[in-house]
Amino acid sequence: MAMLCALLVLIWSTGFIVGKLIVGLIDPNIYLGLRFLLAAILFFILAVVLGRPYPKWQAWPKQILAGVLMNGLYLGLAYVAIAKGLPAGMMALIGALQPVLVTLLAFLIVKEKTSIMGMVGMLIGIFGLLLVISPAVELDLSHGGVSLLTLSLAVGAILALSLGAVLQKMSVASADIIVSMGIQNLAASVVAFVLVLLLGESLFVQQWSSYLLLIWGAVILSGVGVFLMVWLLRKVKASQVAILLLLAPPLAAVESYFLFSETMTALQIIGFAVTIGGVYLSRVKA
Repeated sequence: MAMLCALLVLIWSTGFIVGKLIVGLIDPNIYLGLRFLLAAILFFILAVVLGRPYPKWQAWPKQILAGVLMNGLYLGLAYVAIAKGLPAGMMALIGALQPVLVTLLAFLIVKEKTSIMGMVGMLIGIFGLLLVISPAVELDLSHGGVSLLTLSLAVGAILALSLGAVLQKMSVASADIIVSMGIQNLAASVVAFVLVLLLGESLFVQQWSSYLLLIWGAVILSGVGVFLMVWLLRKVKASQVAILLLLAPPLAAVESYFLFSETMTALQIIGFAVTIGGVYLSRVKA
C-alpha cells in the first residue's frame, strides 16, 4: 500500500510538469478532452478483454457525475482560471484547501470521521505546502491576475474535485473500477470538449512532443494516476488520500528544479520537509 501511495504522489506531481510543457503546443482543454477520451477507450478495451461487468443503466448517472466532477470540472475550471490570468501559484494555494474540504464533506455526506492526529497532520502539511509555494504566490500578487472571477473558478475547481472524491466512496464504489474509469473519463472528455467550444480553443501543434505528452496524460496520468486515486478512495478514508496529495506540489517544485532549472529557496526545502512530516503524522498508510 505504501508503494502505491508513493506512486500516486509521483504521478500526480507530473501533472504540474505536463501543464507547463503543453504551453504553446496544445490548448489546455483540447489536451484534456483528448486525454480523457483516449483513457476512456483504453479502459473500455481493458474491460472487454477482462470480461468485466457493466453497471445497470440506472447507475450510470452517478458514474457520469463522478467523472464530470473529479476530472472534467476540476481540471477544466482550473485551466480556465489560469487562462483568465490566475497565476499557478495562487491555484496551488487554493488547492491547499482540498484536504479540509474533503474531510468536511466526507464527514457530512458519508459520516467519515478523522482523528485528532489526522487533523494536526493535515494542518502541518498545509503549512508546509504554503512555505513551498510562498515565493510563487508573492510574485503572483505583485503581477496581478487575481480577480473575483478567477478566484471563483479556482474555488469551484477544488470544490468539484472534493465532491468527486467523496462521491467515489458512495454507491459508485460498488461498480467494477475499470468500467467506472471508462465511463468517468468519457464523461470528463465531454466537459472538456464543451469548454473547447466555449473558449474557442484550436491550438494543436502536430509534432512528436505533443503526441508524447498526450500519451503520458492518457496512459500515466489518467490511466494509472487517477485509477490509483479512485482505488485508494475505495480502500481508505477520503481525507487520508486528500492529505497524501499535499505532497504533489512540493515534489513538482523539486522536479521543476531539475527539469527547468528553476530555483528552490531554503524556505521551500524546509516547507517540503514540513509537508512530509505533516503527511506522516496524519498516518496515511495501509
